[in-house]
Amino acid sequence: MSIYSFSQIWVYQQCPKKYQFQYIDKLEKEFKSSPDLILGTSVHSCLEWLYQQVNVFRIPTKEEVLNKFHEIWEKEIKEVWTDLLYKWEQTAEDYIRRGEHYINDYYEKYSPFNQSKVIGTEMMLTFDLNTDGDEKNKKSFRGIIDRLDKQDDETFVINDYKTNKQLPTADDTEYREQLTLYGLWIRQKYGKYLKTIKAKLHFLHFDEFDEREITDEVLNPIVEKYTKLIEEIEKAKVQYAESFNNDKNAFPTKANNFCKFCEYQNLCPLFLHMNYWDETVSWWELWESSVKKLVDRYAEVSKQATELDKEKSAIKEVLVEYAKEKHVEQLFGNTSDLGISSGMNYSAKDKEKFIQYLKNHGLYDKAADIPFHKINSLIKSWDLPEESINEYLEWKKSRKLTPKKKKDAI
Repeated sequence: MSIYSFSQIWVYQQCPKKYQFQYIDKLEKEFKSSPDLILGTSVHSCLEWLYQQVNVFRIPTKEEVLNKFHEIWEKEIKEVWTDLLYKWEQTAEDYIRRGEHYINDYYEKYSPFNQSKVIGTEMMLTFDLNTDGDEKNKKSFRGIIDRLDKQDDETFVINDYKTNKQLPTADDTEYREQLTLYGLWIRQKYGKYLKTIKAKLHFLHFDEFDEREITDEVLNPIVEKYTKLIEEIEKAKVQYAESFNNDKNAFPTKANNFCKFCEYQNLCPLFLHMNYWDETVSWWELWESSVKKLVDRYAEVSKQATELDKEKSAIKEVLVEYAKEKHVEQLFGNTSDLGISSGMNYSAKDKEKFIQYLKNHGLYDKAADIPFHKINSLIKSWDLPEESINEYLEWKKSRKLTPKKKKDAI
């Protein structure tokens, strides 16, 4: 069983295919440092040094801490082999000023650093998500805690520093889940010394923090979530390894906002076509066209078809209501006639929920290219349980319009 880190799980959630490239195929990628990475490392190392001094009962002056930040920054810069890319016309001085600002505000806020006792800084940890002693199904996790404190009231506090210029929203659970899982390690390691575990995220750019207590009610669902994710990854790894020529569907692609930053675009099926020249293909064996032109034409036709479908639905609604009101079963136009037939069909109570149900039970592919109004004819072939039909579908009256061109129409 592999040992997983939060960053590995995050990559898998971001895109399973990227996880495959990075952790299964172990494809090499060129590491490129950045001003943001160097700033984060410098601030973290500086605060680590500060608390190492505090832990031996020495309180450095603010000037000493700022000097230590500059020292670490210069060391990190010298270790970079290539030129750094500064975005949005920023300079090294801008990043240094940010770091000074973070250190200064932090020092002013927490000096003389007597709020708690420091247990450790940059603590490497490995722990099991399942504690039932089942070695066969053991789920192991690893991580790093920036700083672990113990307060006088038998409370252990996990501290994590963030130098991002974006303040996470209330719905952004990424960092919270990470520290919550670390709470499991603290319970396993220091359980006899504590009554309460807290997680404290320090958003240094905003001089803000987010502190939460890690209770069983908070911890257990997170442990369950990541246990299932690890099981999902392990299952995919087996499928990938045991299949002939590696099953490409074991780790599917997942398009998202992170794609533009991905290091594997030249290998990813979502972007692989960008490596090709604009090839010429035969269309209906009548004429040839470039692939790019056909892509553009398909998009254009799809847009037109969507607009026509909306117009068709609107016209149908009007004509059906008219026929109902006049008690007629056929309508006549100048060039065409419309036959109107009645019937009963299944209709989804909530279309999105029903589609998700089909996906969860491996039935969606059968319906993906089928107009939703034809769902009634497929109920039996899908072998949907009666309780599922009752939960997701309802029996409704339907009207069908069948156009016929007039024989004498010009």
